[in-house]
Amino acid sequence: MRNLKQITISAPLILIGLLAGACQTMGHNETITAAKTSPEPVAKSVMIDLPPNSLLSLIGSEYKGTDEAKAAQNIFYSEALPLAAQYGFKRQADLRVTAVNVGDFKPKGFIMTSWPNEATFANFQTDPKWPEYKAIRPDIWHDIRYYRDVQENGLQLKLRADKYYTLAIAYLNPENPEDYQTYLSNLEGDVTANGGKFILKMKAPTLESLSGEPTPDQLTFIEWNDAEGVDKLLGSAAYKANSHYARSGTTKFAFYRLEAAI
Repeated sequence: MRNLKQITISAPLILIGLLAGACQTMGHNETITAAKTSPEPVAKSVMIDLPPNSLLSLIGSEYKGTDEAKAAQNIFYSEALPLAAQYGFKRQADLRVTAVNVGDFKPKGFIMTSWPNEATFANFQTDPKWPEYKAIRPDIWHDIRYYRDVQENGLQLKLRADKYYTLAIAYLNPENPEDYQTYLSNLEGDVTANGGKFILKMKAPTLESLSGEPTPDQLTFIEWNDAEGVDKLLGSAAYKANSHYARSGTTKFAFYRLEAAI
């Protein structure tokens, strides 16, 4: 039995640096005073580039924050994550939750991670060391939701610090399963008009959770040029004309506003 009270937590830090240069010019036989100009600021970004059949995962958690949780988390981060890395697990990007508009699950953020493929993830789960680490997860989190989806065609996804993101998690109504897709399709033009674009849809993902949460049918990410874009959409005539499809097409729905934590 591990003595969790003797462990202290340390959090990894990721630093991203940007390099910029400036140039000066002088004319021949002339004295020229050149105005120094600053280059346009380059937004920090992270690129996710996954080959075909990679397993993309999205992890959200509600952290307990107790001394026992901190000690258990230190064990999990320092031992379980390096074990996962041996099987190809990678942390790709962090998304900070800025608002929970709809939903009873309230994580501080979501983490995008990946595995080379489903087989490597399955091999990790059968590693004899994993059950010990898996067993301490309830000591760390009230709930953890781990969505996984195979990217059959691969994935190229760039997340930027100067953009804004929304995540919709939909549980489809079996009586009207096409209504939600009608809702999304009918709004696509207005999403674009308000500075947004669909960047990722995880359809029929696998969900693992501590709470036994049912598996949703689709996770939809939209990137926005500014924070007001989604509010403009929600106030538009097109949204009001099509929102009934979202209601009739789902039995449960969650909606998060996000920013890339870079």
